Amino acid sequence: MSHMNMEDNNVVNVLPERYLSWLVASRINFINEMKEGRPLRYFSAHLPVMATWPSHAYDGNSYPMNMTVKGIGLIPRPELLDSYSEMFEDIAVSSSAKHHMETISERIAAINKLYGDIGNFDPSLLGGLEIFGGKTLDNLSENNKASLLYVGMSHTERGVSYISFQVNGLIEILNKDNPYYRFLLASRKLFEFDKFHIFQPDYPFGYLIRVVEVLDKSPWSKAATPHGHGH
Repeated sequence: MSHMNMEDNNVVNVLPERYLSWLVASRINFINEMKEGRPLRYFSAHLPVMATWPSHAYDGNSYPMNMTVKGIGLIPRPELLDSYSEMFEDIAVSSSAKHHMETISERIAAINKLYGDIGNFDPSLLGGLEIFGGKTLDNLSENNKASLLYVGMSHTERGVSYISFQVNGLIEILNKDNPYYRFLLASRKLFEFDKFHIFQPDYPFGYLIRVVEVLDKSPWSKAATPHGHGH
């Protein structure tokens, strides 16, 4: 599938720059606001709604679709994966003997090094960890297709700006010995004890999401733009 212009509402098999930039900037802003002690806000760029469904056909008597909010992040390019995993692991170990707020600057510096360059990321991949081993895992064990819906907003000089997009992808369930699982776990452990996380004792699996298509779902004014969008 060729890479097309999302402004024309076409689909692509990588995250277009507009959405990739929003995901990167949102994380940097969230982490730096946390460092400055600002009140926590909902981290929509990290918490899309994930829809999964089993392989069996809809029988008319049930609701096979499962929807949940999952923590999903960007993935470094393959040649950077191990180095960032090792960096995050080393910082997590060195921070473990101190109160987590004493090491906040070092931990944020590490994540900013990764997110400071949009070129560090593979735009065809996303990933997250499984916590509860529930219906999402059951469905993905049968059917490796899933959809993510991202929704966000920001304030600009022109007023409120909204962004929303759907990512359809193929899911690989990752075991703990997988290098992508290692990176996802190291990223989580870096901020495990900060206020925006609910501590979890274990993560039995990870998910690697290979982007198949991206659909623009951003709201728009029919009065201003009568054509060219679809939901």
